[in-house]
Amino acid sequence: MARMKLGIVWLIGFALGIVFGLLTFLGAGLGAYWILIGGLVIGFLTGFLLKEMGKSLGFGFLGAFLGFTVGGIIVVVALAPFLAAVPFLGGLLGFLIVIVAVVFGIGAGILALIGAPIGVVVGKRMAPPAQQPSGIAPPPSM
Repeated sequence: MARMKLGIVWLIGFALGIVFGLLTFLGAGLGAYWILIGGLVIGFLTGFLLKEMGKSLGFGFLGAFLGFTVGGIIVVVALAPFLAAVPFLGGLLGFLIVIVAVVFGIGAGILALIGAPIGVVVGKRMAPPAQQPSGIAPPPSM
């Protein structure tokens, strides 16, 4: 059960990383803000859901880094027909975008390392769900 929770939390962080990675490259000048917001949100969410510092740091960094990198590579693949139109410069530009995607992924991962401890602290302070009293009376003892 615990492994399944780790996988689901990582998948959520990875999917958010892809979304924020796409927003970073398509955000028209707001790229640094999307990296900041995305890294902190992914880190906070993994920390909040896992409530364990070590695991949330690792999975937050991994989800943000891979998500942003994959989001940037998706943009390169989407731009491939346009980049192929320019013989030498297009290939160089695509390669540079991939390098920038990796750098953005590292930046988002580092910011996830900041958001994860905050999420762990908030997640541990949340009260457990209230227990509803059962409508069924306990059986009489003999």
